Formats: sequence, structure tokens, C-alpha cells
Amino acid sequence: MEAEYREGERLIKVETRLENIEVALTRLEEKLDKWHGNYVTRIEVAEMLRARDERIAWLEKERMASKQAYPSWINILIAFAALIVTWFHNK
Repeated sequence: MEAEYREGERLIKVETRLENIEVALTRLEEKLDKWHGNYVTRIEVAEMLRARDERIAWLEKERMASKQAYPSWINILIAFAALIVTWFHNK
């Protein structure tokens, strides 16, 4: 009788532990699903970085183009200044 009681008690403990393991496993699966939903794949990261690098290259090219335009603008301003000086000098 006592052996059956111990077996039943042992079985209850094992069932309780099994239920706790099932609950923990369910929580882990939910966390893994959430993490996987927010995970960015390597392909997506590579595409984002490639787009960023293209944008940086385009901005650098535009910056160089605007730097190359400074001498032209300075020449235009000098020409206008000379035109104004000439116009006022002849009056």
C-alpha cells in the first residue's frame, strides 16, 4: 500500500514537472517567434547597406560637382562687378 502511495506521489511530481516544462517550452517558442519576426536577414541588411553606399557616393559626387562650380560663379560675380564699375564710371 505504501509503495503504491509513493508511486502515485512520484507520478504526481513527474507530471507537475512535465507541465512546468511544457509551459516553459511554450514561452520559449513565443519568444523565439517574436525574435524571428523582428530579425532582419543578412540579405536585407546587405541591400540596405548597398543603398546607403550608393546614396553616399551620389552625395559625394554632387558635393564635388558643386565645388567645381565655385570658380565659375566667382568669375560670373567678377564679370558683374566689372560691368557695374564700368557702367558707373562712364556716367
